[in-house]
Amino acid sequence: MRYRFPLETVRRVRRAEEKATRARLLLANASLVSAIATRDLADARYRAAGSSVFDLTSLLEERCRAELAAVTLEHAKKAVSRAASEAALAHVAWTASAKRVATLERLDERRRAEHLVEEGRREVAMVDDIVAARYATAAKR
Repeated sequence: MRYRFPLETVRRVRRAEEKATRARLLLANASLVSAIATRDLADARYRAAGSSVFDLTSLLEERCRAELAAVTLEHAKKAVSRAASEAALAHVAWTASAKRVATLERLDERRRAEHLVEEGRREVAMVDDIVAARYATAAKR
């Protein structure tokens, strides 16, 4: 008798879910890397804002640039924080779906082993029946 895992459909669905959550995790990690790069660029711009004040107009322009750079840096830091949170949530979701798939696969392995043992028992019983039938036939002669 051929082995068939009764929860194969469930395992297929769980694998598809795991694949989807892994894709979301990769996307969240890519978003995090992009946000970190943007933050680092904003930080570099903020730090590069030099002080070359010659008159009041230059002072106001420089102050405006520095405030804009500071606001941009703050927004970039918040974006990194959001992206890190999303990546952490995506990792948790992927871990949970991977555990569900692993559980089903362990169950399948166990059932397959049980099936092989049962097949072995059937074969032994069949051989015993054949031997007993031959012995009975030989004893009648």
